[in-house]
Amino acid sequence: MKQMKKQQSAKPNRIDLVTMRSSVVILALILLACQISPAWGATSVMVENFEKVSSQPTVWVVNIPNENASVRLSGDQPHEGEQCLKLHYHFVGAGSFQYLGIPNKVRILGPVYNLHFWLKGDNSKSSYGLQVADAAGETHQYRSLSTGKGQGGIIDFTGWKEVVFDLDALHETWGGDKNGKIDYPISMITLTIGQPMDKETLLSVESDLYFDALSVDSEKSAEETLGCQVSVVSPDYCSDVQGDTPVTLSAPGFKSVTVKCWKQGGYFGSDSTVATVALDAKGNGSFVFPADAYPHGPVTVRISGENDTTKDNCYLQLYNKGGVSWNEGMPKDPPPAAKGMSLVFADDFDGPLSISSTDPKATYYDHKPPGGWQDFSTIRFTSFDRPNNPFSQVDSYLRIRASEKAKSSGLISSMKNDASGITAKAPCYFECRFIGPNATGTWPAFWLLTDYMTDHVKGIKVPCDELDIIEAYGGEGPRQPNAFDTYMVCPHCWEQGESGKAIEKKAFDGLHNPIRMRKFGIPSAWFEALHTYGCKITETDTIYYCDNIEVGRHETLPLSKNSPFFFLINLATGGGWPVDLSRYDGLADMYIDYVRVYSK
Repeated sequence: MKQMKKQQSAKPNRIDLVTMRSSVVILALILLACQISPAWGATSVMVENFEKVSSQPTVWVVNIPNENASVRLSGDQPHEGEQCLKLHYHFVGAGSFQYLGIPNKVRILGPVYNLHFWLKGDNSKSSYGLQVADAAGETHQYRSLSTGKGQGGIIDFTGWKEVVFDLDALHETWGGDKNGKIDYPISMITLTIGQPMDKETLLSVESDLYFDALSVDSEKSAEETLGCQVSVVSPDYCSDVQGDTPVTLSAPGFKSVTVKCWKQGGYFGSDSTVATVALDAKGNGSFVFPADAYPHGPVTVRISGENDTTKDNCYLQLYNKGGVSWNEGMPKDPPPAAKGMSLVFADDFDGPLSISSTDPKATYYDHKPPGGWQDFSTIRFTSFDRPNNPFSQVDSYLRIRASEKAKSSGLISSMKNDASGITAKAPCYFECRFIGPNATGTWPAFWLLTDYMTDHVKGIKVPCDELDIIEAYGGEGPRQPNAFDTYMVCPHCWEQGESGKAIEKKAFDGLHNPIRMRKFGIPSAWFEALHTYGCKITETDTIYYCDNIEVGRHETLPLSKNSPFFFLINLATGGGWPVDLSRYDGLADMYIDYVRVYSK
């Protein structure tokens, strides 16, 4: 025992030191391998391979002109597959520190650990980094595992190199709920590039960088990490169909899906099962949609998958060029709520559209007056005369399209920028028939404002009332509205002080929001079939309708008793919710059948 203790306390000889150093090197190599390779027991899950993206990639810049950076998909030098992401950038050697970011919309349910991507360097000594946006709106900025320098690492290499970030490491955060941890799902991964510097001197560089194969390490399968999601391979979302239409699906993680669509018949129609589709081992399958047996015009084909842990719904918006005409067009008879009133205005949208930002003879203004500075959609409301015009006349419908690719969505106002337009004063009744899209962040609405424009053009600011007849919110899943068959009816008293706020609260509280359509005997939701939404304003009561059924009422707001109203119809995005149309190739459509206004 004494001898053993003596040996243990003795200083290590040269051979022992070599052995120890070798062990440290081996351990370091093992740790490095663990960082670069998926963690033990983890699965490498491909998040974005840049082979097919729903919207064109974009880049934001700080302290340099927008034209100094551009990004596109490129087939020139992919690391994997046929395409990668190519960035052309130009930092100048003057001014403040310059950097840029390439945002990539994702949906990662997590939890995930390391994040990988491949970067083809240019030896520019620029820095690279990573920002992650979570479900609570918080941004997480990371440093590279390999160097920890700069924003992330330094591009002191040429050719392809794998970059790895540890998402569990300490990092900088800002915004959102500020809790310092990732709230899943992750909604955005932004690849950042910073200007090279020599000590305190900003360096100029113009070059190209390439990115490919963005992936994460997860303990769960790819389907569980990214969410078992149903998607349609063909036909294209928001496309025209006619007759028997083959539909090809991809739904990894599900064994089967159920396909439904609302069908004509009577006043409300009925739900129908189009098909039950058994999927192959990779989640692929197909069915035939018999379009001629379904309503003519806009239809929503609902495709639902379910397994032990996950449910998912995909809403395939189509326009049926054939099919059965059902409740289409403006009714000959006035609505019951307008009894005793006269028709002031009606538009069946069966002729050329009359929408303009500048023409005083046009029927509609294409922004919120005055001037559109109050436009509120995250995908911007766009003018009718612009190349990315969101408005189309389709048969007897007005289509408003929200497009991430075209960067446009749409609003029409019956009040124009010169204070002319269509108005009605209490007692009056407004109604609109439409179908909206249930996609993440979509916000279709029909609403009224009291006339503030007549005074505005004279330089006078006045208060106004707002009556939101329907505000619908699209999106399902974690941290989404999950509206299903509900929508909101919201009265507002703008610029009317504390008394106005009290009146507004009393009116809102009496409406029992959200409006549950099925509770009122209306079997289909606002995105499943066309519905008529109406509002009657009298000197005593303001009453809201869906399909001529009263769904709520409140005392008429003081300003509403005497001020004329104008109407607005829009397909906006946002409203406090995240916007992501990537599942639907960046598109979402709202179809308006008709609008009518009555007054006594």
